[in-house]
Amino acid sequence: MAEKLGMIRWFLEELPKLRESGVIDSAAEENLQKHYRERLAAAPSPQKYFLLNFSIIGSVLIAGGIILLFNYNWDMFTKFTRIMIAFLPITLSVVLSLYTLMASRSQSWREGSAILTSAGTAVAIALLSQIYHTGGTLSQFMTLVLLLALPLIYIFNSISLATLYMLGLFMTLGWWYERTQLMTGFCLLAGILPFVCWHLLREKSPYRIWMRYLAMGFAIFAISAFGDEYSTGLILFTVCAVFMLASMRLQSEGARMLRNLWLLISFFLLLVLLLIGICEERWILHLRRHGGMSEGIFYFWLTEGVFLLLFLFLFIRDYLRKQMNFHRLMMLVLILTALLGILLDAFDADDIYMRVVLIVYMGVFGVTLLMYGCRENSMLAFNGGLLTCALLIGLRFFDAEIGLQARAIGFIVLGLGFIGANVLFSRKLGRKKSTEVNHAEK
Repeated sequence: MAEKLGMIRWFLEELPKLRESGVIDSAAEENLQKHYRERLAAAPSPQKYFLLNFSIIGSVLIAGGIILLFNYNWDMFTKFTRIMIAFLPITLSVVLSLYTLMASRSQSWREGSAILTSAGTAVAIALLSQIYHTGGTLSQFMTLVLLLALPLIYIFNSISLATLYMLGLFMTLGWWYERTQLMTGFCLLAGILPFVCWHLLREKSPYRIWMRYLAMGFAIFAISAFGDEYSTGLILFTVCAVFMLASMRLQSEGARMLRNLWLLISFFLLLVLLLIGICEERWILHLRRHGGMSEGIFYFWLTEGVFLLLFLFLFIRDYLRKQMNFHRLMMLVLILTALLGILLDAFDADDIYMRVVLIVYMGVFGVTLLMYGCRENSMLAFNGGLLTCALLIGLRFFDAEIGLQARAIGFIVLGLGFIGANVLFSRKLGRKKSTEVNHAEK
């Protein structure tokens, strides 16, 4: 948003120069001035975002201060007083929330109300658990807190509470000391999914960019919670394909890198997965044997199915919008390749077959990406393809039984080739730019 506003201000400063040069007349200048100044006036002020951030920080500090205050004087209170104190924060926060909703207050009020209400709920649960000595684990406590926080996210349309919700999900994982409750984890993840999809698909959502970051956090949670139940590699390949396909559309729309981190993250994740897959005795597409159908396998395929549906939705949408190209098809091939690897492992096939498939895939992907970069004059695609090809060649070259000196020369040749290719491509872009300038002057 800030970049767009800056471009509008720059364009307004250029309008008098364009009129003086005869590019536009006075009437056109006046209409353009009116149109873009109205857009500037309607755009949200940066102070609004500062106020929103400080309201979130202030709400968290207030909640923390209340907890510390009651904790310091806790032993002197009677049991009845403790119970009343336990419900005091949530009562005050509910009153504040009702006022916020009924008075239609600004988004900063809604964010603060959502966080305070959720914090009051967490305080009440913790204090009542301590008063009645109910016990429990951190995972159980966070599960209850998140279940009660989920409706607040929708009621207040709170992006800050959704962020805390994402972080809280990782605290529900059992990790080393207890087994993760798979059904509960899946329900918590499925509950927030409509909220995430709504803001990602709604182009006018002010939280669309931030939700792209949160989506990666929710995907990491899904991999952590369910991936090891059957095949971490399969779900990693699927998640990589989903984010890569989504990032391609954003890239075609001209999204800047900070607004489209999906592209770089998914690309490097794909390279890592392919490199691991083609290494000997490190086949990433490996099944965890359970000896039959189990709860873990069920929730693994349920989660995998959600990601597959998301991929199909994005793939079909690109096809209907006539945005299909070879590299989008390569993402479909990637998922099919991962499923093939699972099938081969299920029948105890030799690892060499899957490694050959991954080598061919990585080679085709790198070469076609390199060709696309040359054809479209895209430095990003060109270097991505060059890096993919260099890693594949380097890995197969250094995996062979050759001497140290030959490997050192290979490193030098690869490095010189990388630098030389970029120099030649930069000169090509420079000549193209000069041609366009000369054509414009004529």
